[in-house]
Amino acid sequence: MSKLDVYLRSIEKFGASGAILTSGQAVTLRFPTGDRNATQVVPHDQLVTMVREVAPPAALDAVDRQQPARFQIDSGGFRYALAVQPRPGAWQVTIEGVPAGAPAPAPRPARAASAPSLPSDAGGEMEIERGQYDLAPEDTAAAPSASGFLDQLTTAARAARATDIFLSAGSPPHVRIAGDVQATDRGPVDGDQLARELGVVAPADVRAAWTGGGPATFAYSDGAGRVRVTLTRDRRGPGAALRLLPAEAPALDRLNLGAAVPTWLGGAGLVIIAGATGSGKSTLLATLVRALGERRRQVVTIEEPIELVHASPSISQRAVGEHVHSAAGGVAAAIREGADAIVVGTVTSADTAAALVDAVAAGHLVLTTVAAPDPRTALARIVGYLPVGDRELAAQLCQGALRGGITATSGRGGARSFEVSAI
Repeated sequence: MSKLDVYLRSIEKFGASGAILTSGQAVTLRFPTGDRNATQVVPHDQLVTMVREVAPPAALDAVDRQQPARFQIDSGGFRYALAVQPRPGAWQVTIEGVPAGAPAPAPRPARAASAPSLPSDAGGEMEIERGQYDLAPEDTAAAPSASGFLDQLTTAARAARATDIFLSAGSPPHVRIAGDVQATDRGPVDGDQLARELGVVAPADVRAAWTGGGPATFAYSDGAGRVRVTLTRDRRGPGAALRLLPAEAPALDRLNLGAAVPTWLGGAGLVIIAGATGSGKSTLLATLVRALGERRRQVVTIEEPIELVHASPSISQRAVGEHVHSAAGGVAAAIREGADAIVVGTVTSADTAAALVDAVAAGHLVLTTVAAPDPRTALARIVGYLPVGDRELAAQLCQGALRGGITATSGRGGARSFEVSAI
């Protein structure tokens, strides 16, 4: 038996459809309902050894040339397809179950039988961590994330009433408190540790995008609330910006928005939330979504990523790239379903702008956020994303459907306030 068999047995044990093994990162088990991280991290050297132990000669030749390879193996009465993406110091192996009746895999060299063993850092049976959308229990202190390092940072930052944490290889963590960025008293963060800890909480597709050199964004629960993470790389190595969000959206009556806003939620039309980055747009949008759920209106949100999670059964939250292919596809599905309200998390592209206009044209209540100084400018930005020939009609449509706008601001000392306007 090979060392890889330990992971194959875990796939079978949990009823997963496959797994993703990435150098220095947590194992990801794949399910029809979404990916879930496991507790084990696979060292790079161990991953290379496992592949070399089971790969046929043609696949070994390919990976030795740093080229992708695909092959199949039989194990424990099941057949698996492996796809290997070799990069210097960072391999990724995707494992998928193969339906019964598929052609037999290519033979591989015979090896002496040996008992499989868990990796040295496994510490026993493989377990699945909480998913990125799992709701924390009432005793949130008992529900940390998969990274003790990140949990220590977020716990301390929340206690200091920080809104953001900034991590950069070779530098101490920095936090934003009352609008000012300041260094913490922790020592510099090692780049390898930073990549490992962020890889533990990041979904597999996000890790793959980040490993490939691109920026990536996701959100997870740290047990005290939600954390939105933007992963980056620069000349020093890996980095990240963490936005600290509450565990749930505040109730509408706590924000003192006045009497007009609740009336906007009762019919169709467009509601725009404007404001600068970090001003509280996402939390305010989640408050309005929560209020819609409490009114038992059928709500579909299209987000990238999902940030604050709602427990209401009438609220369906869908992440672009995970639950829907695109904002346009997600909105089209919501229109076909007859949703009472459609939420486009934020408008930053022609695709999301066109999706929003389609939802407005279909006669739904539509809510969105735009990084802009005020709702009027936000509407102009939405229209400006569209092709020139579509702008005039879209502007007339949105202006006619506009119920009102709210501007979120972060004032002196980091205090947040909201200005309601009918525009």
